[in-house]
This record gives sequence, structure tokens and C-alpha cells, in this order.
Amino acid sequence: RTRVPATTTLALPVCTASRALHFVATERESNFSTRTPRAVPRPCTMASQAVVSAVAASPVASQPRGATAGRASGFLSGGVKVPRRSAFARTNAKPVRAVMRAAAEGGSRPSPYAFEKEMDQLEQQQTALGGARLAAYAAVVGGGLAIGAGVGGKVGGNAGKAVLTAGLGAAAAAAVATADKKRVSAAPKALWNGMMNRDPATITKSEVDAIGAKFGMKDMAKECPEGVTELYDAYLMSVIPMGDDPVQGWEPEALRNFRAQLGLEDADAANAHIEVGRRLFRKRIELGDKDADLESRREFQKLVYISTRTFGEAQAKFLLPWNRIFRVSDAQVSLAMKDSASNLLRTRLEQSGAVANLDDAGLAAAKAFQTEVNLSDADAAEVVHAMAQAHVVGKVEEAAELASARTVNSDYSAANALLREVLEYNATLAAKSGALPGLATVNLFGTSFADKTSEAKTLFTNFLTQGCEEGTFSAELKEHAGALKVLFGMGNKEAEDVVIDVTTKVYREQLRDAVKSGALDNAESPAAVLQKICEALQFPPEIAAEVNKENYRTKMEQVMEKKSLTDEDVEALSRVRRLLCVPKDVVDACTREICGAVYKSQVQAAMSVGTEAFTPELRDRCKAAKNSVRLTDEMALEILKGEVVKAFMAYIRVARTKQNKIEQSKEIRKMVFFNQTVVSPMVSDVTKAAAEDAAKELAELLKEAQEAAKKEEEEEKAAAAKAEAEEKKDAEDADADADAEKKDEAVAEKKEETADEKKEEEKKEDVVKVEEPTYQKTVTLREEMDSVTAQGIYQDYLMFCMQGDTVNAPMGVQITIERDQSEFTRLTQLGDILGLNQMEVGSVHKGLADKAFRAQAEQMLADGKGLTAERAEKLKEIQTSLSLPEADAQKIIKGITSKKMLSAMQAQIAMGTLSIADVRKMKEEGVEIDNVISPDKRMQLFRKNAESRLTDGSGAADIEALSVTLPADLGIEPEKAKTELLKIANDKKRSTMVAAVAELRQKKVADVVKSAKNLVACHGVAPESKLEWGVKEELQDIYSVFANEGAGEEEQKNLQDALGLDDETCDGLREIVKAGKFQLKQDVADEALF
Repeated sequence: RTRVPATTTLALPVCTASRALHFVATERESNFSTRTPRAVPRPCTMASQAVVSAVAASPVASQPRGATAGRASGFLSGGVKVPRRSAFARTNAKPVRAVMRAAAEGGSRPSPYAFEKEMDQLEQQQTALGGARLAAYAAVVGGGLAIGAGVGGKVGGNAGKAVLTAGLGAAAAAAVATADKKRVSAAPKALWNGMMNRDPATITKSEVDAIGAKFGMKDMAKECPEGVTELYDAYLMSVIPMGDDPVQGWEPEALRNFRAQLGLEDADAANAHIEVGRRLFRKRIELGDKDADLESRREFQKLVYISTRTFGEAQAKFLLPWNRIFRVSDAQVSLAMKDSASNLLRTRLEQSGAVANLDDAGLAAAKAFQTEVNLSDADAAEVVHAMAQAHVVGKVEEAAELASARTVNSDYSAANALLREVLEYNATLAAKSGALPGLATVNLFGTSFADKTSEAKTLFTNFLTQGCEEGTFSAELKEHAGALKVLFGMGNKEAEDVVIDVTTKVYREQLRDAVKSGALDNAESPAAVLQKICEALQFPPEIAAEVNKENYRTKMEQVMEKKSLTDEDVEALSRVRRLLCVPKDVVDACTREICGAVYKSQVQAAMSVGTEAFTPELRDRCKAAKNSVRLTDEMALEILKGEVVKAFMAYIRVARTKQNKIEQSKEIRKMVFFNQTVVSPMVSDVTKAAAEDAAKELAELLKEAQEAAKKEEEEEKAAAAKAEAEEKKDAEDADADADAEKKDEAVAEKKEETADEKKEEEKKEDVVKVEEPTYQKTVTLREEMDSVTAQGIYQDYLMFCMQGDTVNAPMGVQITIERDQSEFTRLTQLGDILGLNQMEVGSVHKGLADKAFRAQAEQMLADGKGLTAERAEKLKEIQTSLSLPEADAQKIIKGITSKKMLSAMQAQIAMGTLSIADVRKMKEEGVEIDNVISPDKRMQLFRKNAESRLTDGSGAADIEALSVTLPADLGIEPEKAKTELLKIANDKKRSTMVAAVAELRQKKVADVVKSAKNLVACHGVAPESKLEWGVKEELQDIYSVFANEGAGEEEQKNLQDALGLDDETCDGLREIVKAGKFQLKQDVADEALF
């Protein structure tokens, strides 16, 4: 045996290295041996030489060794040699042959048999013999026998002749047998060399059989399957696409044809497929590179698909156990089949253009091809949908490029035409959805264009702009806009905004044209023209109103550039308002904002100078600004109010920064001066006309009322005079002097009435005269601050008015100045500025009065002596001086006394001297017992009073007082009080019984009687509890003592029940007592108490 290196070299031709990804695999073995032909015995040497001589004339044998030695294990130009051991090979290791990647079907493909296989001497002899092989075998054997006979006869006679003849004959036969075995390995090599540099697809069955016949084989694939399988293995490696190259579809058919030409069995061919899979698996493991790993996985997936398609899915499951050998799951195998089939379908669709053109024939062919490659509808739908989406993306991106191109006229017709093609394409997809899976309307979601929202928005905008050029938003355009919105994946709000922007621009253009052409001026109703434009564009009326408002505003800004309005300006604004149908509230808002800015600037300038520097000239400037911009009094007042409120709040903010209340009040006083000096005149300028109009209207109303009343009175007087005249006419004997005198009196009365009426009219006229107030009440801070804060400011200033101002003297001394009564006038103004009503002002005054009265009352009642008559009179005087209501004063006094009483009660609780009488007194004084005494303390007081009632020796238990009245006084729940009372009675009943027996034994008769009565009282509360006593005689003695001391029959009956004595015993005891025979024994048995 000879050792050879574990790695040999396979040469890769330089001319094809750039086009092919060749397989490199290394079998990690420390050694592998190559068997050399076993040396024949020496006697056979001559026979072997004879065989060699017989084939010496063969052309193959005559070739120089150097011609094939370089090609034995690799390509012609040298390279890396990698050994390969096939799983199916059971003979010596054979070198791996590097193969070229197959080119596309129908094109020129490099042959996988690009080198010649080297044969040894015997294999060359077998090749050279061909059909003369058997004759050569016979000649060799015959020659051996002849040589043995000749040499043996000369050397050893007949015996030597026979021996030598047999030996040489056997040696010749053995040499022939050894040489014949070489044809099994020589035939595949001859077939390989015969196919060298040829396309395997061109090999025919007859050529294969001819080479097999040359070696005496009828079916080479059956007689030497290993060698033929190696040929198939090389071709299989050549047809598997390497790297990222996809499966092209022709490979399974080519392999089936090649296998048929070779006559190779399916099982043997399957071994080649498994071996190729192992080779790819080893490549992934040994290289250890991520890219190589991914590449090997892809190649393995393509091998799985090609193998399955080659043998058929049913047979492949049996012949190719991928799951068991390579530890792959069914899902992975399915994925491999899906990927390759999808790539094939994608390639076929790209070549035929079926998805791009959507022709019926192409779609039908694609459907047939889908069935051919056994691809499911869901997987085919993914491929078709992706291709349709890619087609649409290409069109849209082209349109985006055209739209982004800078042109002079900004013509987007070409881009919009592409978008229309996309829309038509989508419509066709929807119409032919049943022709091929995946044919459905597509959008750009998940594509490269999905993130290009700005480009999509631009295309959408351009499409709508061109569609609305004629001033209409047609139903077709609306439908196309909806389809584009879905295509671009735009939201409803986003698409609606774009539509509104485009239609707004078109509306502006249409409106401008209508104004320029005079259509609006000449129209009978401008509103009808505007409505027609909106309906044509499907433009919302509210947005159209906003556009009209902007146009009116723009016009007003133009005419207000000179800071004033002329009659021509007013007329122009009126025309724009009429044409655009601008409502009055919009006109007022624009006037207030634009024209009011001029008046506002003058107001700010006037207020900024302060109280001292304010002059009538500044006031006149404000009035002139108001008149120049044609502001109404209401608008001017609203603007003025805003600025005045800001000024007032500035004073209040400064006041809050002061250190004490006096300084704060001084700052508030500045605000009052500012209101009187600056604000009031300016407010008067914008409200005087309205006040005069109101006063005039009121005077007219009063005058009409007076005239109506006067007329009614005259009618009543006329009726009375008529009735009186009739009465006078009936009296015939009336005296004439009397009549004259009465007439004079009537005239005098009439004169007096007329004079009185004139005076009343003069007074009424005086009443309706308008007097200009000294300060304004229109602008207040009512809406700027809450009432609590406003009342706090008012109260602080009220205290300032009451206490007076202070000045700082040397040495840190503060001197209080005498109170200024005019401060109360400013206090009234402050209340109006803060927007306080009479109720809120009264509340502040009342609060201060309450505080003052409370302070005086607490001082008087501090000694705890209570409210005497003298103190009550003094408090009454204080109440009157402070104008405090009687109810409030009494409430304060009662609260103070209750507080004093509460303090005393807390002391009694602490000392334990609080009684139920004290509690009732406090309740009468208005003290809430539930709040001032804890529940535990109240229950303790209840328990104490109950025990006192049951042990006072009265013998009577007032159940109602204990269970109803007492709990109500203490604020205890009745049920809870009843439970506690029963518990107390049971406890006391037992202890009282013990005390009664003890006193009986001590001969304390009075104490025994008292205990008996207490026992009766406890039994009255808890009659259900029974007492048990061991010494019945002692119970009888207690009853006898109780009866002997003059207890009544009812009391005796109650004690009998409490002691548990029967009637017969008690009757006997009563007879003994009546007979005077009862007396306490001197010696009493000392018995246990229990």
C-alpha cells in the first residue's frame, strides 16, 4: 500500500472562473489509501506481458503518459484539488470533479465533463481490446498452456510437463480474470472521456450502449452503477444554480432525460441527489461564514426543488428523505418548494409580460404554468400581487420624476397621464381578478414609494389641479381622486385637506374672474353666482365664506394703509361686501380688528402717560382716531374696555408686590384716581351719545304716559262735572248767591289744580335730566377676577379707610394721620371698578361689623361671669353703632357663651364631674354634644347615670328615662343604650344580692332594706335574669326584713320575683311578720357566698 496526501488538486480553467461558482469540498481524513494492482505471482509475469503485448497496438495505449497525467484529477490549467468520497461508492476513493454552472436553457452551456479521466494500464488495455477481448483472453490462456508444456517437457519430462503446463495455465487464467475486472471501472471512464466537452443533453442512449458493448456490457448502468452514478452526479452539480441564481425550470426535465439516456435507476440517481445535499451541508459547516451559510442554504433549497420535480412529489418523498438525513422540517421543505416555484413563476411572468399587459392569453398561460410548477394559489397570489405592485410603483415613480422636473409652464400632463394609466391598470386588475391568483387592486403600501409622502401629495395635488382647470369637480374626477387616495395610502383627513386646498385655489380664481368680468356686479343676485361656483366645485359653503372673509379683510387692509377711511373707501368696502355676501358680524370683526388698531394705539398712548400727565389733547386724539376710522361707539367701547382692564390689572399686580396692607391700599387708591381722571372721560366720549339717546327715549315715554294720564283725568272730571250739573239743574230752589259762590270756588279749585299739574310736570322734567356721573361704571373687573379676590381687595381698602393713612417718622416711628372721609367716596368707586354688587359690598361690611362686635363681646365675656343686664345693654349699643342685625348679634353672643361653656365642660370631663344636668344645660345653650364629647365619654356618662339610678335606694327604675330620655340627651343610639342598660342591670343585680346577704349577716337592717330596693330596681330593668342562691333561709330573711320594715304589697311582690321565692313561702313569711314573731337569729351559719 502506498500513502497519498489527503488533499489533491482540481484545476479550474481560468477562462470560466469569472462565470462559474465551483464547488469546493474537503474530506477531513488523516489518510486514505489507494489500492494498487496486486502483484501477480512471478510465474504469471509472462502471461501478463502477453496480454500487454496483445494490446500494444491500441491507439490509447500508444498515447504518451504525459498527455493524461496532468488531467487525471483536475482541470487542465491546475488549481486546488479536493478529494470527494461518494456515499454510494464502495470502491476506491475518487477525486471530486469541479463542474461549471449551467447557463440558461437553449444557450451554450459548458460541459461538466471538461477533463479526461486517467486510466491505468489494464483499463487502457480493456479499452484497446474492445470486441477482441475474449480472443485475447483465449490466446493468453492458450499461450500459457503451450509455454508450460514446452518448458516442462524439456526440463522434467512428462511429470514436469504436466505440472508446469497446469501452473502456467492457471496463472494465465488468473491474469485474464484480473484484467477482465478492470472493464467495470474502465467503461464509465471511457463514457466520461467520450462525453468530454460535450453537452450532456446531446448524449444519446445508442452512444452509451455502444461504449458499454465495447466492454461487453448490455446495460452499463446496471453492471457498473457507481461509475454511471458519478457521471449523473457531475451533471446534477452542473445544473444546480449557484449563489443567488434562480432555478430556470428546465433542470428537472434535463435530469430526467439524461438519466434515461444513461439507463440509471431512480434509486441510484436519488443517491446522487442525497450526496450533493451532503456536500452542500458540509460546505456550510466547514466554511463557517454567514454569507457562505446563506448561500449554501439557498443552493440546498434549489436542490430540494429540482430533486422533487425530477422524481415527482410522490416518489421524492420515498427516495429523498430530507427530514431524516438533514434534520429539516416539512415546513422548510415546503418553503424550498415555494421559493423556487415562485421564482419560476416570476421569471415566466416577466418574460411573457402577462402581469404588465394583462392580456387573456398571457394570463391563461401563466395559470397553466402555475399548475405545472405545483404552486398554491396563495403563493402565486403573492408573486402576482408583488409584480403588479412593482409595475404600478414604476409608473408612479416615473410620474414623480416628471412632476419634480423644473419646467417653464409647470405642465403636469405627462405625469397625470401616467397616473391615469395606473388607475386604468388597477381597474383592469379588479376586472380580471379571477384569471390568475393575486390579480386585485394594488396600493403603494410596503413599497419603496410608501415613505415618499411628499411626492405622493404633490402628484395628488397636481392631478386634482389639472382636473379642476375648467372650474368643475366632476364625478369622474371625484372617483379618480378616491382611487388615488387608496393607491397612495392617504388618510381621509389628509386627502380631504388636499382637495380643499386645490378647490380653494380654483374658487379664488373663479371668484377673481367673476369680479373682473363684472359677472357679480351685473348679477341680480351675487349669492346665486357664488353658490353656482361652489356647486360646480363641490366646495363647502362655510369654507367659501372664509375665503370671502379673507378677501374682504384684504380689501380693508389695503384701504386702511393710510390709517383712515374716506367716503370712497367706505363705498368700495360696501361694494366688496355686497359682491361677496359678507355678513355683518364678519364686517364688524374686521372693522374692530383692522380699523380699531388705529384707535387702540391712541388709547394706549393716552393711558401710558399716567394720571398726572393726562391732558384733554390726548383725549381729543382718541376721539379723532375713532372718527377717522368710522368706529361705532360699541366697537370703541369694547377696545377701550380691553385696554382699561389691562391697566387696572397692572395696578393690582403692583399692589400685590407691596409689603403691607397700607402700601397695597395706596396703590389701589392710584387705580381709583386713574379711573376718575383718565378712564372716566374716555369712556364718557364713547358712551355719552348712547346715554343721551336713552335719556331722550325715556323722557318721551314719560311724556306720553303723563299725557295719557292727564287725558284720562280730564275725562273723569268732565264726567263728574256733567253729573253735578244735572243735579244742580234738578234743584230749583237753589240760591243764586250760593251758586255764584260755588262757581267761584270751582274756578279757584281749578286754578289750583292747574298750578299743581304744572309743578308736577316741572318736577318730572327735572327728574329725566341726565346728569353726567363723576366716574364711569361701565368698565369693571367683574369677569377678570373671582368675587372672593375682589371682596378681599375691597375689605383691605375699607380697613384702610377706617384706620387712616400712616407716615413714617424718624427713629422708625409710624404716625397715624386722621382719617380722610373722602376715602369712603373712593371706596365706593373701588367697589364699582371691581364689579361688586350691593349684596357683595354689604357682605364685606357685615363681615367687618361681625369681627368688631365679636371682639368687643369676647372682651366683655372673657371673665366667665356670663351675660349680665349691664353687659347686654352695652353690647346692644355696640350692635347699633355697627348696624349689625339683631339675629347676627345674638348668634355671635351665643357662640361666645357656648365656647366658654364648652371649655368648662372639657374641664368637667377631665375631672369626671360632668353630670347629665350639665349636658342638658349645654344643649339648651346650643352646644352640639355629638361634636364636643366623644362617643366613649358619652357612653361612660350614660353608664354612670344608669348605675346611679339603679343604686339610689328608691326601689323604682324609670325605664323610659333610662332607655329613651337619657340616650337622647347624650346622643346615643337607643338600641345600643338598651343593650348597655341591660348589661348594667344584670351586673348590679348580682352585686346587690351579695351586698344584701352581707348586710343581713351583719344585722344592718336599714342597709338590707336599701339593697332590697336596689335589687327590685335592677329586676325591673332585667326581669329575665334569674338569681340563684345556695342558702334559701337567707333569701327568706331578706324578704322578711323588707316586709317587716313596712314595704308595700307591690314592692314585696317585686322583691319576691327578684329573689325567686314561691307564693306559699312568701305567704308564710308575711304571716310570721304580721304576728310579730320575726327576728334575726344571733347565730347564722357561715356558708359560702356562691
